[in-house]
Amino acid sequence: MNKSFTMTFILTQLIAQPGEWVELPNSPYVSRFNDINFVNTDQGWAVNGWGQIYFTPDGGNSWELQLEQSESHFRSVGFFDVMNGWAGNVGAGEFGATDTIKLYKTSDGGGSWERFDSFSGPDPAGICGLQVVNDSVMCAVGRVRGPAFFIKTIDKGESWISYELDEYAAGLIDLLFFDPDTGFIVGLTHEDHEQSSGVVLRTVDGGVSWETMIV
Repeated sequence: MNKSFTMTFILTQLIAQPGEWVELPNSPYVSRFNDINFVNTDQGWAVNGWGQIYFTPDGGNSWELQLEQSESHFRSVGFFDVMNGWAGNVGAGEFGATDTIKLYKTSDGGGSWERFDSFSGPDPAGICGLQVVNDSVMCAVGRVRGPAFFIKTIDKGESWISYELDEYAAGLIDLLFFDPDTGFIVGLTHEDHEQSSGVVLRTVDGGVSWETMIV
C-alpha cells in the first residue's frame, strides 16, 4: 500500500538511531505542506497551498520545484510509479483558491502536469485526501468544508468515478484503504467546523456503499 508519509518528512529525515531526527537543510520552506508521497526511498513529491509541487530525487536532500500556480491549493499527491502521478486541488472557493480543476496528472515524473476534469458521476467540488491503493487503484475524497465526495479510479487514472456522500457527511478530508474494497474515510458533520463533529465511514465494496462507524 502506497500511503502518503507524514508532512514532517519535509523538514526532517529519520536516521540510524530510533527517535533521532536531523533537519534537511535544503528542503523548501513554506508555512505548511499538505501532503507528501514517496514511491521509493529516494523519489518523492510534496504539495502545498501555494499551488506548488516539489520533487526530490535523493530522499529529501535536494528539491526541485516542478509546478507553481497561485490559483491552486494542492492538498494531496499520489504516484503509481516514478512516472505516473496525480495531485488533488481543493477547488475554487476554498482557502482562497480560484482554480476549478480538481485533479492534475503527470506521465513524466512531474516534468509536466495536465489538467483532468472528466468524472463519471457528479462533479466533485475539490479533492482533499488521495491514496494510491495498488498499481491500478487510487481513491480520493473531498472536500473539507463540503460537499462530500468519494472518487476512485481502477484503471490507473484513465477514468474516474465519483459518488456524492452528502447523506453521510457535510465534508470529507482523508481516507485509508487496506485493499481496493475495504477502507475508511473521515470528515465532518457540518460545514462550519465550530458546529461540527467528526465522522468515520467504512466501505467493504470499494465505495459503492458506506456504513457510519463514528459520528
